[in-house]
Amino acid sequence: MQKLKSFFFICLVLVAGFNLYRAYTQAINQLQDRTSIPLHSLGFQFMGLENVFKGVRTVGYYTDKDLSNSLAIAQFEQAQYMLAPTVLDLNPSTQYHWVIVDCTSLQAAKEAIQRMGLTPLKFNHGIILAFNPHGV
Repeated sequence: MQKLKSFFFICLVLVAGFNLYRAYTQAINQLQDRTSIPLHSLGFQFMGLENVFKGVRTVGYYTDKDLSNSLAIAQFEQAQYMLAPTVLDLNPSTQYHWVIVDCTSLQAAKEAIQRMGLTPLKFNHGIILAFNPHGV
């Protein structure tokens, strides 16, 4: 009788372990399916720009993304955090010398840059740093 109880206990532990592993892998797959960018790395796209913006008080931030989407607003907030003390002005008609262009596609970014008369300088993980020759 003791061996039977031990056998059922071992089976119970194995089944519980398997179910835990399966739940963990499903959760990871669902998180990865939601976005191609891990949430913890949203701000890394902006690393290095703080050196470009030394002494610059305000930089324009242009995006065509839907800011009611929590991922889009989180990316903007991470950019602001990474580039502090420089302030990012989230404005569709930016008037600053430096403009960060963050669009849903490369084609949309090119069209926005052309429409605003900007000069693209650097491309990094979907983010474009552009210069506005008429900026303030």
